[in-house]
Amino acid sequence: MRSSESDLRPRRWYHFWRFKLWTDYHREVKHLEIDFSVTEREKQISLIVDDGGFKFSVFFVAATGFLASSFSLFALNVIGPALMYVYDPTNKKDGTAKNLILDEVTLAGTIVGMLGMGHFADRMGRKRLYGLELALVIFATFGIIQASNGLMVFDQTVDGPSQSMDIYSWLIWWRSVLGIGIGAEYPLSAIITAEWASTQSRGTMLAAVFLMQSVSRLCVDGISLGILEYASSQWGLPPSGPEWQINQTITTNGTTFLETGASQLVIDQVWRWIVGVGVIPAAIAIIMRLTIPETPRYYAGIMKDLRKAVQNTLRVYHNTEVRENGPRRANLITTSAADTDEQDEGREHWYTWYVGAWKYLSGPDKAWKTLSAISLLWALLDVCFYGLSMDLSTDLSIIRHDPSTEKSCSGSYPTVSWNSDWWNCSPTIYSVLQSNSVWFLELASSPSVVGGICALFIINMFRRKHILAVTSLLISICLAITGVSLIVSACLMQSHMVAKVMYGILSFLFNLGPNTFTFVIAAEVYPTVYRGTFFGLSAAAGKVGAALIRVIINYRTSQHETSLGIRLLVFIPLMLIVSLLSLYLPDVQVPAGVSSGQDEEGRQGDHNSNTGSTESANRDARSQIPLSSGKVRRGLFVKLKNKALEDIAPNPQRAAEGEKKR
Repeated sequence: MRSSESDLRPRRWYHFWRFKLWTDYHREVKHLEIDFSVTEREKQISLIVDDGGFKFSVFFVAATGFLASSFSLFALNVIGPALMYVYDPTNKKDGTAKNLILDEVTLAGTIVGMLGMGHFADRMGRKRLYGLELALVIFATFGIIQASNGLMVFDQTVDGPSQSMDIYSWLIWWRSVLGIGIGAEYPLSAIITAEWASTQSRGTMLAAVFLMQSVSRLCVDGISLGILEYASSQWGLPPSGPEWQINQTITTNGTTFLETGASQLVIDQVWRWIVGVGVIPAAIAIIMRLTIPETPRYYAGIMKDLRKAVQNTLRVYHNTEVRENGPRRANLITTSAADTDEQDEGREHWYTWYVGAWKYLSGPDKAWKTLSAISLLWALLDVCFYGLSMDLSTDLSIIRHDPSTEKSCSGSYPTVSWNSDWWNCSPTIYSVLQSNSVWFLELASSPSVVGGICALFIINMFRRKHILAVTSLLISICLAITGVSLIVSACLMQSHMVAKVMYGILSFLFNLGPNTFTFVIAAEVYPTVYRGTFFGLSAAAGKVGAALIRVIINYRTSQHETSLGIRLLVFIPLMLIVSLLSLYLPDVQVPAGVSSGQDEEGRQGDHNSNTGSTESANRDARSQIPLSSGKVRRGLFVKLKNKALEDIAPNPQRAAEGEKKR
């Protein structure tokens, strides 16, 4: 018997406040008798979510978390010189080695977080992990900002160690924990966005979430400049004052600071504040994630509970109206109680999921090809991207060097380990940190943000894999121009102006194309039941590439301009391979006015032939769509629309259900 309209309205405890928090969503869906077939579940939940459009609450939940984790990652690059200045190793080689170890343990933790949390999201549910990765980020951040050498002994006559602890040992531990939290955020942010977004807003929302990585870099650079200026002014240390000079003795209020004692106190505060600021967006993200329930596609595709999926959807898409019959809802088919036993299917044995995953990869769909292509593509991409950004301060000092006006300092680095500028013969820590932040803003952060914003406008204008292929090809051309110009200008003793401009263009292109679209496509091409695991595998492959290139660039030759130029030229074939691999990725869009099933040339229709009259009706409706040539229109300038996630990567359980019914 149909429920009355009054039964369908949300029940609130305080109607005059009309707080959504108190809506009794169970009353919205308790009258529904659900068809538990996989196809019907996917279709129903897609219809409900698609009515919601771009949901800003979902976007902010994912975006704040991604911003927090990215901020923590890029903040570590800024504080490198500060650590070397305050806790100066015995020599330049020791400082370089410790920086390498700190970066490598962070990347190793990131790989663990991507693999572990991505898989747990599929096996345990997304909701159980919401905020856990950010709690790790906050926990590790507090550990980092409180790390120290312990009790220090300045009396040179005392035998034994001069300090009770080693700050670098603590930093290695806490950065590995931080890396796990950062890595875990990648698959979880992608899952939250992809599975909550409507079909047409999915690409834009995913790209907007990834834009937060560039925004975080911009924030790190801007905040570091502000904190450096504020802290130095609070201590009364002007930027050009003698307190910043090496081997100076400062007397203030009758107290004598040995060497750089005053400036060391300032810089020690600066790097701790920079890292600590990352706790703010992480805390906000955790609070916001408490308001988002489990994704509806997890309940529909994995837990096989459409009633719960609809209930959770109503918590987010408050204006959605659910009916048993209606023009905007396909009928929810009544089944016998015996059919609901399928809810427990797939959870009877712990290994069922792994058997299904193996069949999916090695079965007729050859899903291993997609997984391998995206993983290899992401690995090669991160080799190039992190090869240009993980040693950014040194690379930018090379690019901004003008051989026609500057001279090197006796052909070798200054003795201080924190100076990344080869040609700065009288550095101060203030000038190094300030110039690094300014150049990061001009040549890396700002172009990256602009590129990410432009990606939002083109993501639905062209096929994603075509954008990825074209931008990767353009990056290859820019790498060739930049590398050759560096080598030639160094030989001719001319300014590296061309390299400066091209470096900014490279930062723009990386976020216009490969960085953004690899993240977006990887979140779309895997089925719901395996999305977290396979996304984590693909992203972890990228961080493996980053870890390898970090070791390689650590051992560069003394000819810095030539070394950087050669490195850029070596990246060219890698980006060409990325461009080629992009063409083999699955399509996630179809021309406007064409159904997903028709674009797949009947594959979906054959695959779902076991679903009965409902699918037959859908195929009949598709056949009535007018097409001038009778074929799918393909091309660069064809207006596109996104496929539903279930059409991009059909649930592998469909075939199993079909066999069971036959």
